[in-house]
Amino acid sequence: MAYNSTIISKKKRCKTCNNFDYIFSKGECKQCATVSSTQRRIEKFESEEGLEDESLQNLISDLDLVFSRYIRLRNADINGISECYTCGKKEEYTKQQCGHYISRSSMATRFLEQNVRVQCKTCNEIKSGNIDEYKKRLENEQFGITEWLAEQSRQVFKFSREELKGMLNNYRFKLKLMENKVKK
Repeated sequence: MAYNSTIISKKKRCKTCNNFDYIFSKGECKQCATVSSTQRRIEKFESEEGLEDESLQNLISDLDLVFSRYIRLRNADINGISECYTCGKKEEYTKQQCGHYISRSSMATRFLEQNVRVQCKTCNEIKSGNIDEYKKRLENEQFGITEWLAEQSRQVFKFSREELKGMLNNYRFKLKLMENKVKK
């Protein structure tokens, strides 16, 4: 009989541990019900956390960060100084940005190395990419590249989780190599 209770019940066999005890919840004694409840909450938390980490948006966001850092470091010297592609301003790579000729809204060209260069904040943000100078310099490097990039950007494209994970691992590896080249 339970103390401080107006309900008188008999002990029954717990379906989990098979012991005779007062049944607390879903045919289980208090101890087994507590363990089951805790396990369900842990599984729910882990499954939600796993889905969040695996979401396309989070993978794209992570890839944006790694890709941007790689591009800025790729063009930096051993002292970590990189030059703006469109105006020539030299700054530490951490103060520079990853400028896109075709905007990042186009997934087909978002992570194409041919589409991105190091830019200063002024050119990339205030001058909206300084596109006229950007186009002129790209064409001097490789004739027809701007038309090719424009054509690529018109294609409908969606990355799978596996593609994003693969690119993320690839650029993390490349980034490590670039970080080793720059003096700390």
